[in-house]
Parts: sequence; structure tokens; C-alpha cells
Amino acid sequence: MARASALSKALVAAGALMALRLLSGETFVTPKQRNEAAAAMAAAMVAASAPAMAEVPTFSVFGFGSGQSDAYSQNDNPINPYSQFSDGSDTVYQAKNQPEMERRTKSLKAGLKRFEDTPGYIQTKQAQALKSNLQESNSLRQDLLYFSGAEGSPAWEKARQFVQKVGTMGVDGNSKQWKRAAEDYKEASNILAEWKSLSSFN
Repeated sequence: MARASALSKALVAAGALMALRLLSGETFVTPKQRNEAAAAMAAAMVAASAPAMAEVPTFSVFGFGSGQSDAYSQNDNPINPYSQFSDGSDTVYQAKNQPEMERRTKSLKAGLKRFEDTPGYIQTKQAQALKSNLQESNSLRQDLLYFSGAEGSPAWEKARQFVQKVGTMGVDGNSKQWKRAAEDYKEASNILAEWKSLSSFN
């Protein structure tokens, strides 16, 4: 990018020089002047082709060499509270803070309300309404896992089972298998009740 910019500047400068000579009354360019212009353009192109100095990451091989053995350690800055590599002692973002908990709780309640409205769409056989209702609660999975604790915990597994069962219900509703969709809803409701007893959501 820097090379192209320097080359374009050199060409503009050479063009401006030729235009000034033409405007000064010399309409015929003598061989000597042509040689000077060509030499100036060649010098400008050589200068533009010189590579710009750039900082590149350095690496070492098997711990030998003057570079870093880990590319990410070059950005390691535990002092900076905004750095993603900081040690976490004085970071700006604190996980599960009060505003975040309130936002997630509100979002999860709205998603569960949409889930509770599902039987009406199944009974009236409204496939498109059922699909759009489930799509509107697209953050339901993230919100459930947020309140489920560590990955692999019983609550986390129940949240995954619930989301899978809701997905199956959506597929059955879309293919108009209403009896199976009603059974999926019943099973999902039971899984949700178990999740609530295991999770930190209240």
C-alpha cells in the first residue's frame, strides 16, 4: 500500500514537472531534458519500491532464537484492564454483574413466555406462527446456559436437552406432525421444570 502510494506521488511529480516545462514556453522537449525526466522517474520508482519497515511478530523454534515462543504472549499486558490477556484482577468487565444478570433474566423470561404460548399454535395447527414464535426466542439457549453454571453440570445438560427438544418440536410443527409436536412440548416442559430445580434462575 505504501509502495503504491509513493509510486503514484512520484508519477504525479514527474507529470507536474513536464507540465511546468511546457507552460514555460518550451514546447519541444530536447533529448537532454527527456533523459533528465526519465532519470527522475526511474529514481522515483526505485525509491518507491523500497520496502517500508514494519513490525512483524518474531518466533523461536523449539525455544531457540531471539523471538517469542508464543505469539499471543507478545500481546500479554496484565496491567491494562481493557486487554483480553490481562490477569483479571483489575479488569473493567466483571462476569455476571448486576445489570447483565437483570438483562439476561428479562430475556429468559420473555423466551419462556413464548415457549408457554406454543400449545395454542399447535392446537390451532399454525405452522408458520409456531415457527416465527420459536425464532423470536433465539436467545433462549444462551440465556438458559448462562444460568446453568459450569459446562457439563446437571443444569447445563438439562438446558441442552430442553433446547434440543424445542428444536424437535419446531421441526415436527413445520412438517405438520401436530401430535408429535404436542408430545415434544410436554417433554420439553418436564425437562424445563427439572432445569429450574437445578439452575440458579428464579
